[in-house]
Amino acid sequence: MEQRERDEQFMRLAIAEALAADPNLTRPNPRVGSVIVENGQVVATGRFERDGEPHAERRALAALGRSPAPNATLYVTLEPCSTQGRTGACTEAIMESGLKRVVVGALDPTPAHRGNGLKVLGDAGVDVLSGVLLSECEAINPEFAGHETGAV
Repeated sequence: MEQRERDEQFMRLAIAEALAADPNLTRPNPRVGSVIVENGQVVATGRFERDGEPHAERRALAALGRSPAPNATLYVTLEPCSTQGRTGACTEAIMESGLKRVVVGALDPTPAHRGNGLKVLGDAGVDVLSGVLLSECEAINPEFAGHETGAV
């Protein structure tokens, strides 16, 4: 199986995580799913479940309960947040974890944030691939157009 096919396979699992969240509980934030993969195996999953609670990336890292393996990849349906909100920037959590590869579905639609999470991670030496199953990831939250203040 080629890397692209593997990335799509694991992004589909992240999409399933996102879709398992109740949009009535996540509003005004979007539903987001994440999966951590090591050696071709899913080792942790997470989803954003309720406004004000940890984001999908932080939940997956907490579920893992240890540092990711050096070859681990994080798959996430929406670009990791890069600003300090109520739960802290997910980009910080990713960098602190030691993850070296992140695969993203859709970009944050908030104009002031769009692409910033990818830039922060890339500048820190994380290999970032975006746009994997883009249409499917954007379809998870058709009504989400971003935040005016950017605080999530």
